[in-house]
Amino acid sequence: MLRSIAPGNAFYVSTAVVVFFFYYAIMFFYPDAMLHDPDTFWHIRTGQWILDHVHVPTVDFYSYTARGKPWIAFEWLSEIFYAIAYRIGGWRGVVILSAIGCAAIIGTLCLYLVRNLRFSIAIGWTALTAVAVNQHFLARPHIFSYFLLVIWIVVLIDAYDNDDFSLKSWVTLASLMALWANLHGSFTFGLALLYIFCGSCIVQNIMRKNYAKCRFLIVGVFVVSLCALITPYGIAPAMLTKGLLNSKSVFEFISEFRPPNFQTNPVLLFLLIGLLVMIAGLGVQVRGARLIAFALIAYIGFSYARGLIVFFLLAPIILARPVAARASYFRPQLFDAKHPNKGSDPVLRYLQRRSIAIAAVCMAIAALATVSSGWRSIAPPKSFAPEEAIDFVKRTHITGNVFNSYNFGGYLIFSGIPTFIDGRNLAGDDFLRKYAEAVNLIDIDKTFQMLDDYKISWILLRPVEPLSKAIARSAAWDRVYSDEYSIVFVRR
Repeated sequence: MLRSIAPGNAFYVSTAVVVFFFYYAIMFFYPDAMLHDPDTFWHIRTGQWILDHVHVPTVDFYSYTARGKPWIAFEWLSEIFYAIAYRIGGWRGVVILSAIGCAAIIGTLCLYLVRNLRFSIAIGWTALTAVAVNQHFLARPHIFSYFLLVIWIVVLIDAYDNDDFSLKSWVTLASLMALWANLHGSFTFGLALLYIFCGSCIVQNIMRKNYAKCRFLIVGVFVVSLCALITPYGIAPAMLTKGLLNSKSVFEFISEFRPPNFQTNPVLLFLLIGLLVMIAGLGVQVRGARLIAFALIAYIGFSYARGLIVFFLLAPIILARPVAARASYFRPQLFDAKHPNKGSDPVLRYLQRRSIAIAAVCMAIAALATVSSGWRSIAPPKSFAPEEAIDFVKRTHITGNVFNSYNFGGYLIFSGIPTFIDGRNLAGDDFLRKYAEAVNLIDIDKTFQMLDDYKISWILLRPVEPLSKAIARSAAWDRVYSDEYSIVFVRR
């Protein structure tokens, strides 16, 4: 078994603190980027509803196409956090909360790497990981799940490498799972990783005939699995993953569930090839549960665009110690407080002697970035928030059923207007497929029949969508509002 080869040292923690505040400050160079997702709107609105009613929703009341259908807000705790942030600081509060979450992810990853790899390699790998995952750092509940996922895999690997799933480890895992199950639905992936590492340990202990340890592991896995059921909805959130995997139209229509497109994002392809070349070139040996976990995240990464982010986030943690085992050069330098000049890296010695001062400077920069954000407006992009169009609709008293662009569903919920479709996709797989065909004008006759079947009174679309051009040519509809981002049609 590989074991941690770096002793505990305050320098490692101070390095992670520096990375945390530095990355937090970077996020404020373009804070609006974290609001580039339409689902942020309905997450905030749901959190507000839960706070106002002191209850979690069980049926849909945001759309008219799925009104009354069973719906669970399985991210309810995350939504409360975002609702509180919005209530306190508006969109600036949402951005600050998200930036803290993103910086915590990168800082935690850095802490693990600097404890297990040479300092320069650890910092470089952390920076490359930040580049790879930055595009998916949005003001959504998955930010909290990524943070818990990093801690989760670190706890699992430490226990696995040391062959010591102690009581402390199980308490940590149980607490994380109880929290994770209420923050985001990806906790089922955490359970899968738990079963991989603990299953491997159980097999090893059976071979050693250490049945007492096997029983302890089985009980621990059972208790942690039960903690996943500690939610207001019981077992229902755990079943949502199965329902999502069975929804074919979701994977065809929603970009983050499609396979990654490296032609539109060649940087990720470059980083992926670089990682594989490093593994092959160094002859990194990955065995046992590590190999199975790496295969799992690779499968997810090549299958879904969002999964590729998980791959880049977890691969450094899974590979750090096997890389360090290849040669002494890759291992973390050991520090001697009595003889600090004996270190092999003069840059590292310089940073170590000034770690507290550097952390203080980065903290000051982060505080300045937060304060300076008050001098500029922070708001979601109009491509997801058609504020002027909705103001026009309300001002001119346009009512009735709306047929909306998928990207506008979140803002309609935020504005109190029942949607035709939104990011929750509650109306079913067949409904989403028909909607996608209608928006893309696969069959114009079926599209106009759908508008009649649902008694659509007005339409809110993006100008670039094929349907908007067909509606503009139709004698049955009048265009009453248009701008660069949205068009409103009303039925004659």
